[in-house]
Amino acid sequence: MKPEEGDIEEIENLNQDKKLLKRLKKIYIVVIALLLAALLIMNTNAGYHIISLLSGRIVTSNLGEDYTFALKKGGLVIFEKETYEILRQMYLDNQEHEIKACLTGYRNENNYVVEGLYAPLIYRQDVYSVTSQLCNSSTIVSLHSHPPLSCIFSEQDIESYGAFKGVNPEGIIGVMCGEETITFYGYQNKV
Repeated sequence: MKPEEGDIEEIENLNQDKKLLKRLKKIYIVVIALLLAALLIMNTNAGYHIISLLSGRIVTSNLGEDYTFALKKGGLVIFEKETYEILRQMYLDNQEHEIKACLTGYRNENNYVVEGLYAPLIYRQDVYSVTSQLCNSSTIVSLHSHPPLSCIFSEQDIESYGAFKGVNPEGIIGVMCGEETITFYGYQNKV
């Protein structure tokens, strides 16, 4: 019995459907494998660091040519050149532990103008933390460092910000996480 033309087309369509299903199955397996690998990585220490690095890139500000940092909600942190160079050197000279610096200056509308800095009394410091005396009321930015590219504020950083707000309600905090990278927190735009 000879197959009819309609039967041949149907067989060819079934073969094409089988090929398509095979391809889809392979794609499905690859996608599931990638998702499982991503979940595995995220649940390891490396995953934490990858997420921290990616989220840090979102919130950080990089130094502009005119010694300014653009704030994410508008406004600037404006450094005098000499002051920033002192801060940069302080950061570079202390890579084995975190630093603390009180940046002095004033607020002008939505901008924070940094004219000087001083290092408060340090009680304890290591590569992951620094405990120091609170910055005084002339401080416009209470800043400390984190290891390179670890730019996210910790819960302790946010608590310290609350204490600093009691000293200077206009002040903000910063985390220096690179030679030209700082994350700022606590600024509000004046309307």
